Amino acid sequence: QEKIPERSELLMKNILFRTTMLLLFAVSYTMQAKSITVIDTIFDRKAYEEKFAFGADIGFVSQMESWNTRWYDKNGAARDILYILKSQGINNVRLRVWVNPSGGWCGKKDVVNMAKRADKLGMGIMLCFHYSDTWADPGTQDRPAAWKDYSVAELEKAVYNHTQDIINGLKAEGITPRWAQIGNETKRGMFYPTAQTNKGGTDNFAKILKAGIKAVKDIDTSIKTIVHLPDGHDNSLYRSMFDNLKNRGVKWDLIGMSAYPRWSHLDGPTMIQKVMYNVNDMNKRYNTPVMVVETGHYWDKPIEANNYLVQLMDTLIKKGQPGVFYWEPESLEGYDLGAWDRATKRPTAAMDAFLGLMHSEVPWVIKANLTAPCDNQVIKAGAALEAAVDAQHIRNRKLTVDFFVDGRSVGKQDSAPYVLSTNNIEIGTHKMWAKISDAANYSVYTDTVVFDYGESVLIDDVSIDNGTQRGGTATWMLDFKQPGWYKFVVGYKSSSFLSAEGKLGSDSIVKVYFPANSSSVGASARVPEAGIRKVVLTSTSSKGLPDIHSLRVFPLDGQALPAESSANGIEDLCTDYKDETLDVYSMSGVFLYSAKASQLGVSLGSKPSAVVFLPNCVGETPNIVRKQRLK
Repeated sequence: QEKIPERSELLMKNILFRTTMLLLFAVSYTMQAKSITVIDTIFDRKAYEEKFAFGADIGFVSQMESWNTRWYDKNGAARDILYILKSQGINNVRLRVWVNPSGGWCGKKDVVNMAKRADKLGMGIMLCFHYSDTWADPGTQDRPAAWKDYSVAELEKAVYNHTQDIINGLKAEGITPRWAQIGNETKRGMFYPTAQTNKGGTDNFAKILKAGIKAVKDIDTSIKTIVHLPDGHDNSLYRSMFDNLKNRGVKWDLIGMSAYPRWSHLDGPTMIQKVMYNVNDMNKRYNTPVMVVETGHYWDKPIEANNYLVQLMDTLIKKGQPGVFYWEPESLEGYDLGAWDRATKRPTAAMDAFLGLMHSEVPWVIKANLTAPCDNQVIKAGAALEAAVDAQHIRNRKLTVDFFVDGRSVGKQDSAPYVLSTNNIEIGTHKMWAKISDAANYSVYTDTVVFDYGESVLIDDVSIDNGTQRGGTATWMLDFKQPGWYKFVVGYKSSSFLSAEGKLGSDSIVKVYFPANSSSVGASARVPEAGIRKVVLTSTSSKGLPDIHSLRVFPLDGQALPAESSANGIEDLCTDYKDETLDVYSMSGVFLYSAKASQLGVSLGSKPSAVVFLPNCVGETPNIVRKQRLK
């Protein structure tokens, strides 16, 4: 027998399994988060406003409103659902019509009220007559209760009268429907089994269709009549049905088609291919336009749904067909093929198809690299700054490149090669990047490079004293070869805004401010004469100085670069004792090393301070103690 695992072993396996699944989910989520959605215009929506029906079946709306359902537009504002649909490109609505429904939903009063609301927004109306008190579809074609015992002749009359009653109800409100659909998804006829085509009822079905069509035309010949079948991918079904109806003298204006990838068990592209084969055949065989009066896709696959819808509409538009209707896009619960997000109650990307827009998930949209200047490049003062960007768009769209120096735009280029030449640069250390945008306002930024404009000397040996306190100092000793104007640039890091006073020797020259998350600040000052000068920053903030790591000095008038100098000046004070050996001790009295006086002032490495015993030339008392503090 196989050994049964101990409880602890089972527990460990369970933990490992859950951890693995969490890691897989995290990786999957991270990969998904990195995808970028690109929106492309597939067709000019406005150009087809009068030529194509961008439709939605909204038979559920009034009932959903009775449940206090609220819908939100793209921006999160609660609006009338018909207004939101119109803003999403819907210009026609389809209203299902039941004879004597429970609760009155989809009955005459409800249909007329919904038609009035749509008409007020300029939307066209399609009436979808079910000729039942409830749903009529391939599986169920039940007679209304009041027509239960009618003969075929009585059914014809009832269909005629009911059709006219609904249309006249709209006419009384000044509304003329554009289409009247005689029956819904009549794959096997109507009023089973009396007019069921696979039960010998094709003749009766043709009679009933004629009655409904005549009722429409007797009121208004401009109203187009539709005979509607499901399974738009099934060409043999359509040929068989419409051959039989044509042979029996039925005259329709449009063939209505349902086209659902879900129910056909086909992917979107294959569905469109089969539907279009069928559409083209119907056009040629019966000289009849075809309208997709029902379609839909999964609400939780918005990108896939959008792609299917926009490509279906684009193909039908190019073939001159009259329209597409999405069945109940506003659905929120209980129906998986809506086009509204159940959490946000906003339209999904699927609805953008009716605006001619297609969403695509791609790993990147724009790739761009600032190829010039290079990081840490030195550009001679007076020379032009030559900037260049290498950029590529995944759709090969036109790009605009905006070049920035220290956050200031210095020029744009809207055609390749993206190269800029400018002399509008001050001497000093600068940061440069570029913003690259396409016509849809999608933008990316290049990496930032730091460059020097003009020659400089970099001094990264800074002496810090009490740097974390107000009054703390950062000190550099510089040997200026010539007097004149210089620009001083301090390199630093700081997560908060700080300030300091800048001094040259004992003279205050500038107030210095360190913005958070920046990298350098600069100021210009005049050095009155050549020689060794101390450059000091004294903190004026309670948090002290930022993390200062360097000083860069630019001569502004062509003078020679300064050099780093001794920090204590002993050599100048004791010229007669240059060769005397002096002992250097730590502040705690530990001997460090011996050095000649001429060599003092060099860095003490990691030691924070030292005591130096000086010769008699310094002060009146022999062996006076002098402290030298270094970071």
